[in-house]
Amino acid sequence: MASLGQMFKKMANEAVAAGNPVQLVEGVIQSTSPITLKLKQNDKLIIPSDFIHVAQHLKSHTRTATISAGSVGETMTQAGDPEHTHNIQSINLNNAQIQFASALQTGDKVMVAVIQGGQSFFIIDKF
Repeated sequence: MASLGQMFKKMANEAVAAGNPVQLVEGVIQSTSPITLKLKQNDKLIIPSDFIHVAQHLKSHTRTATISAGSVGETMTQAGDPEHTHNIQSINLNNAQIQFASALQTGDKVMVAVIQGGQSFFIIDKF
């Protein structure tokens, strides 16, 4: 059985021979902590986390955003003392924090960019 380094070298040589500095390959997430990856073209090779980079949108993360909306809803129910209503026309949230909980899961099918040299595997999206 070939070593991990030999398999990386073989993949890199194939990419260079084909004139492609980046090769797109389908893969499957094998584990998430730490993240490991199996490529469709070689299902015996499991890529360890040290060689994997994941696009931010595929990780749980927080972003700051400004959210503005006109006509956000109906008139509120009557309440209060004295009883009254509020007609909300618009809403603005400045510096709102949005939590994206889109972490990869074991078994997710992903598109991987294999960088020339075979030392980096960049997970660019899932499908």
